[in-house]
Amino acid sequence: MDILLQILLLLIAAKLFGEILERRGYPSLIGEILAGIVLGPSLLSLVAPNPTLEVFSDIGVVTLLFLSGAEMNPRAFLEKRNIAVSTAIMGVVVPFAGGILLGMLLNLSFPETLFIAIALSITSIGISIRMLIDLKQLNSAVGITIVSAAVLDDIIGVFLLGVLSAVTVQGEVTLNAVLFSVIGGILFLAFFISIGPRILRWFFSLARKTETHEMVYSVAIILALGSAFLSHFAGMHYAIGAFLAGLVLGEGIRRDRMLFDSLMDFGFGFFVTFFFASIGLLFSFSAETLLSPFFLPIIIIAVAAKILGGFLGSIPFISRNEAFLIGIGIVPRAEIALVVARVALIAGLIGVELFSAVTAMVIVTILATPLLMKKGFSVVPTIDKGA
Repeated sequence: MDILLQILLLLIAAKLFGEILERRGYPSLIGEILAGIVLGPSLLSLVAPNPTLEVFSDIGVVTLLFLSGAEMNPRAFLEKRNIAVSTAIMGVVVPFAGGILLGMLLNLSFPETLFIAIALSITSIGISIRMLIDLKQLNSAVGITIVSAAVLDDIIGVFLLGVLSAVTVQGEVTLNAVLFSVIGGILFLAFFISIGPRILRWFFSLARKTETHEMVYSVAIILALGSAFLSHFAGMHYAIGAFLAGLVLGEGIRRDRMLFDSLMDFGFGFFVTFFFASIGLLFSFSAETLLSPFFLPIIIIAVAAKILGGFLGSIPFISRNEAFLIGIGIVPRAEIALVVARVALIAGLIGVELFSAVTAMVIVTILATPLLMKKGFSVVPTIDKGA
């Protein structure tokens, strides 16, 4: 099928399903993912994953994280640093330990066990943020904590991916490979903390002095894509650079309401939709997947370990109900978990059966978390929704 027709069908179905779910009181991202499932290989086979849609999906992640960073208050983000660090650490340690235990119980090899532990450890910042936006809780105390912890989880996940990459190349964990991954991430973060904000704000202010009225809009997108590229070049996910750029430029963008609204329309009207619809295209349940001995154990550990980790990490700082909500909020896995699965499959560390089980886990956590969060926010009246 012609690629333009595939794009057209996917966009129409995603927006239609998203609107239907929104009218029913559920986050629209569920409808967008369902559109990909219906049109994709699982059901109608009208749209298949391809390089063009992958590019759109990557731009969607960059746009989503950039706008989310721009919408957040950096001071509130910093105020939550203690609970965020604690939640992120426990949100990685508990699932990682659960993955190791699961691998031992299933008599898996060391590479397979390491793969499961890493795949279970990583939270999807993109899913968490979109979910909070749909629920209008992005700037709540719980929302800021979830986003902060998810950002840190993504950073930790990149380092863990470096460990897995070392195993795929060397057959064992090598100190040099791990150090290379860690140093690249540290250098990027050091750049963004020290001189990055000044450079981004200088370019942004320069754009405001130009005669071309759309220049500020274009420069905002350029800085988002440029920051995403730099983080990817440093060995981190695109999402980290885009989010930090949005956080730095957020005050200037929010002051210009027309600019902010235009960027939101640019992102959520097109590219962000493709990110979530593309996730649905990856959905492929077969009888073999459902009957696999890995299927239920991986999903159960994936959900339970993240909730427990998030709860244990945040309970010293907030109420039990809010800590439980934060645990639910860091459950979804997506882009990096799928990258980890692809790396392991291509390298021959895992088989198709284990790969399919992890892909199913990703889809289940993505679809279940917004429903659980919607119910959770409705029964926890003490949460301050913020601005």
